[in-house]
Amino acid sequence: MSDPEAENLARLFEGRGPELLSFLSGQLAVLRGQGHTYLGIAGVCISVTGFSGHNMVNAGALSASSMVIGLLLVLAAIVLTLRALRRIRWVSEDLGAHPGEVVARVIARRNVQQKALERAGILVGVGLTFYLTAVVLAALGKAGWTVP
Repeated sequence: MSDPEAENLARLFEGRGPELLSFLSGQLAVLRGQGHTYLGIAGVCISVTGFSGHNMVNAGALSASSMVIGLLLVLAAIVLTLRALRRIRWVSEDLGAHPGEVVARVIARRNVQQKALERAGILVGVGLTFYLTAVVLAALGKAGWTVP
């Protein structure tokens, strides 16, 4: 085992296996919660498009393009999020080895999920920026404003 974080956790929780498993499970639960938040935001974005997307399209090519780019980026974020969360792997599946090895495997899994969710979060942020640009352009278009 060469992961300093895993070594430190194994040492910190030495002799307290149930607490260690709870700690590791809690970290993975945070990532699942983050993923569900991204999916919720994406769901709102898609729902709003259903009842006001036509206003963004009718506001002109810039607004329509911003909406489409935003939706595509949010869709990419959904795919990344679902891929990160797609397979439930229980911390108890890693039991049986030395506690430090268990910790190292769970941390490695956590880090992979975290990186994927970080990329998804960036896509959600950029996608919403484009999407909200479309909303602003549609609102300004309704008020008679035109692109200079």
